[in-house]
Amino acid sequence: MLKLILEAFISISGITAASGIVYHNDELHIVSDNSNYLYSYNLTQQHLSKTALMEADPMENISKANKMDLESITFDGNRYYLYGSGSTEKRNNRFIWDGNKVVKEDYSKIYAHLMQKFKISKEDFNIEGVVHIGDRILLFNRGNGPQGINVILEYNGKAEDKSRCIPVELPTIRGISTGFSDATLVGEDIYFIATAEDAKSTYLDGEIAGSLLGKISADLSSEPEVFQIPGNHKFEGITFKEKTDKGLIFLLCEDTDTENAELTVYSLNVTN
Repeated sequence: MLKLILEAFISISGITAASGIVYHNDELHIVSDNSNYLYSYNLTQQHLSKTALMEADPMENISKANKMDLESITFDGNRYYLYGSGSTEKRNNRFIWDGNKVVKEDYSKIYAHLMQKFKISKEDFNIEGVVHIGDRILLFNRGNGPQGINVILEYNGKAEDKSRCIPVELPTIRGISTGFSDATLVGEDIYFIATAEDAKSTYLDGEIAGSLLGKISADLSSEPEVFQIPGNHKFEGITFKEKTDKGLIFLLCEDTDTENAELTVYSLNVTN
């Protein structure tokens, strides 16, 4: 049985609606679901910088109807990949950032292919986390649509016939269903988070009942192990920070569903 200890790690002014996070080389790279920026925070210098992904007016605090809804960021060792949720037509972008240049890609055909192949309706399609493993792209679909479809969609651009859909049953918290909200790779395992939000919609927010931490093998062959995270938080981003003698430390970011521009990043100690 794993033991989870949650503590506030750092506060960062200037970011609302954080939805994904990557820790690398003493920097935090954060996406927001209502912003056109990638935020980078240097922990040593305590300095926040912004990289424009797409020019528009406004660039931040964009309305729900017009936002790109960037819900995940992942790092493959060389480049950062940012994904829109795919829950509306304006949310189908993928951005690639190498630390200098930003490349924008239209991911609508790939999302449409996955929806058609695995019979997922537009109302149930909502990508909240992505993990890259070689040529495999694992997309975590949040089950907050009408059918509650929590699945891991595996896509391989070099071999589309190898695409897979792995359903995952997740427990409830206080009677409210949970849905994937992000994932990160640690060795041969994937650690994911899921939130309990009382809203059967990929578009609307609802009452928050808390979040879970889960673990599944990177080849998706194992049954997931799931543990409740202390507190009543809507965690939307997870990244691996370090391994210690006692276990693993992750960093989590929270979407408070407010316009408060003060982001608290939490550390989650996971020990046996």
